[in-house]
Amino acid sequence: MRKALLIAVFTTLGLVGCYNADTDLPYIGYEYFPTELGRFVEYRVDSIWQDDIIGQIGSAEAHYFLHDLNESLFTDEEGRPAVRVERSWKQNENGNYSIKDIWYRTRTSRIAEQNEENVVFIKHNFPIKLGKVWDGNSKNTLQTLQEIYRQSAIPEQWDYQYINIHEPYTVNGFTFDSTVTVLQMDRPAIFGLSMFAQEVYAKDIGLVHKQLYIHDIQQNQFNPTQKDSVGFTFDMVVTNYGP
Repeated sequence: MRKALLIAVFTTLGLVGCYNADTDLPYIGYEYFPTELGRFVEYRVDSIWQDDIIGQIGSAEAHYFLHDLNESLFTDEEGRPAVRVERSWKQNENGNYSIKDIWYRTRTSRIAEQNEENVVFIKHNFPIKLGKVWDGNSKNTLQTLQEIYRQSAIPEQWDYQYINIHEPYTVNGFTFDSTVTVLQMDRPAIFGLSMFAQEVYAKDIGLVHKQLYIHDIQQNQFNPTQKDSVGFTFDMVVTNYGP
């Protein structure tokens, strides 16, 4: 009996030892979506809208600076801990920031949500893994997306995907040792709706580069060799971060 017990004990210990030595626990990746209070990131934003093919009358540009701050904690409607995010902006580099809007962030064990003026996006799906795919707009509706992007042909489902993980990334003079890239949409088109959306997150910082391109490309009815398009281009790059 004693001999059998000893064999069982040593067998169990051997299995535990093999597990620790040979099995890697999955890396979660929470550090790419920090929710600690006081953390901030500043950006330069460049946005160009083309609402009409007639040219300058139907186009507009916006260039400004944005300050994104994890300001305070609260409990959301689902009873989960969430972060109130104050977003301030200024028109030029030497100006003073003023409050632009309030967003909310919620990070659970499985997902990272961002509520952008009552529109919820699933920014991350944990654990982070190369090639993992999820519907980043599963909490949105088609109508909401079409209103945001002013395009009636916007698809309802966007299959977000991790295309780079734990890779260095350089943007606007900053080099980050460890980043993950989330490809949100990549649907090029010679004619029709052409879309590209991508976000890059740096470890312990958060979002450092956002790109969004949505254009409806049509053949010019008066000159078939030319193309007309309506839509917009959006580019947001980090300029500072802390603490």
